[in-house]
Amino acid sequence: MTETAHPDRLFGDIAIQKALISEEKFQRALVLQRVIANRSRVHMPIGAVLIKMELLTQAQVNTVLSAQGTVVADPADEAADADKATPSVDDLLCPLELSIAADKFSAVLEPFEANQSPPVIEAVKLLLREKEVVYGVVEDRLLEAYLSKNPLPMEPFIVANATPPEPGRPPDIQYHFDTDPMRIGTLLADGTMDWKNRGDIPQVAAGDLLAEKVGGIPGKPGTNVHGQEVAPPRIKDPPLKATKGAERSEDGQRILAKISGTPKLGLDRRIGVFAILPIDTDIGIETGHIDFDGHIEVNGGVESGYSVKGRSLNTREIQNARIDIGENLVSYGGVYASNVVVGGNMKASHIHNSTVEVAGDLVVERELFGCTIEVNGRCLIEGGKIIASKIFAKKGIQVKDVGTLAARPSELTVGVDFKFERDMKALKEELADLTQRKNEAEEIIGQLKSKLDALDVELGQVAQEQDACMVQKRQLEEKRRQPAIAQSPEKTGLLAELIEDLGTKYDALDSQVQSIMSLDDQVRQQITQSRQDVAAFDEQTRTAEENIEILQAAAELDTGIPVVKISGTIYSKTIVAGPHRKIVIPQEMQRVRIAETPGDAKQYEMKISSLR
Repeated sequence: MTETAHPDRLFGDIAIQKALISEEKFQRALVLQRVIANRSRVHMPIGAVLIKMELLTQAQVNTVLSAQGTVVADPADEAADADKATPSVDDLLCPLELSIAADKFSAVLEPFEANQSPPVIEAVKLLLREKEVVYGVVEDRLLEAYLSKNPLPMEPFIVANATPPEPGRPPDIQYHFDTDPMRIGTLLADGTMDWKNRGDIPQVAAGDLLAEKVGGIPGKPGTNVHGQEVAPPRIKDPPLKATKGAERSEDGQRILAKISGTPKLGLDRRIGVFAILPIDTDIGIETGHIDFDGHIEVNGGVESGYSVKGRSLNTREIQNARIDIGENLVSYGGVYASNVVVGGNMKASHIHNSTVEVAGDLVVERELFGCTIEVNGRCLIEGGKIIASKIFAKKGIQVKDVGTLAARPSELTVGVDFKFERDMKALKEELADLTQRKNEAEEIIGQLKSKLDALDVELGQVAQEQDACMVQKRQLEEKRRQPAIAQSPEKTGLLAELIEDLGTKYDALDSQVQSIMSLDDQVRQQITQSRQDVAAFDEQTRTAEENIEILQAAAELDTGIPVVKISGTIYSKTIVAGPHRKIVIPQEMQRVRIAETPGDAKQYEMKISSLR
């Protein structure tokens, strides 16, 4: 509260305490007082304002002023001064509340109370100016039409409607190649797969256009009721990123092929071009192991004991092999007794007795038997079976049948991000290792500093011995030059021997100093190296912590789906688990949906329902 307003507030508190006026009416008087001051540049006492508004009499004002300890002015003089200094109350009093929207793009007028008479239009305009509402104000004829109603309606009247900014539209990314060429077929309505409808592998030449940003509309700024320009919302441009074999144009609007090969859109949405390695026979004794940074197209299969590493792979059959593929893998004839890691999607006819890790989706036509499968996307075996296998699928499992009467039970875990847990564990282990190595380096620095302090002490002691040696040598040389001694060959010879011994001792001490200084340099270099190691450990720790934050943020955005859908039969003793709960199927069931859901008191439960 300002110094000018403080006496007025005190006046109001006393008047309210004496039950002469209400707080609401006093606030209206304060508004009128400010309006009068803005328009006439004269401060009218609050008592005079209340008299003009016919809310208090002069006698009541005098009573309040007396209680306030203020000299009571002559009523006639005060009224005369007020009349001379200010416009009439009818001209200034605006019994309307002006409300400005939170976004400042509209303002409305409402009466303070029911059955209020309208003010003059000048009073409303003065109120608008006081609140700095200067843009989008309605025309005078509309305002006069509103003020012509007596009493004023209680419905809000929009007195100002400004221009909000127009949001733009980000451009779209148009791809000039088939972004999913490795599909193994089309899922038909009856749940079967048309395996022959594969599509062709796209081919591009160097310089070909792969993708570009098209369309998009820039936003337009707006203006709020205060006349201030408001920028449109920021448009989030879709990222257009290139990887190996491709490059972005200088304006960042297009991706072009750098080499000839097959274009690929990765899971990280980066576009690259990879060379193709065609193999007409099997991968076996004729080819040896394959390590190729591109697409590998095999007309035969992968024989037992061989390994394949590449960007993507199409093959018929995989037998007892090690497969490491960065993008997509398709095996038309199935996978047997193999270890397979896929960074994209995997599609196969069937998989037997294998360990498989897939970062994307796994689609199987017929069955999984005796396998351990980890899928960070969906596991789809909609027309087939899961038999005697352990399946971990973050985005859920869709299958026809699970188990048989004779096979050991399968274990199905859904909604759990195995890759997140593994990566997080590795990062935490890395953090622990970095902390230990940093502590060891800091301990070494402490030991080296102690060694440096000891060398300083030793150097000081040797330096003192050198100084003492030099003093003795100078004293003996001065003594040898004395006439009484210089005339005595015996004394001169003895002093010469002593001086020579001191010189030898000094040289030995000097060698010791040089040795200490050299060791001091080595220790300081070791300290510098250890400090560099500590700084490197700190940087690696920050990187690991940032990676943990990125992993956690990604996991929060891309949550798992703890659902298993069985369109056929699931046999008893099958274990179905989610992130928090698991269930052992008590009996054979048909066409069911099993899902982990939140229950009462924030407890989770495994719920079995009919499949629609």
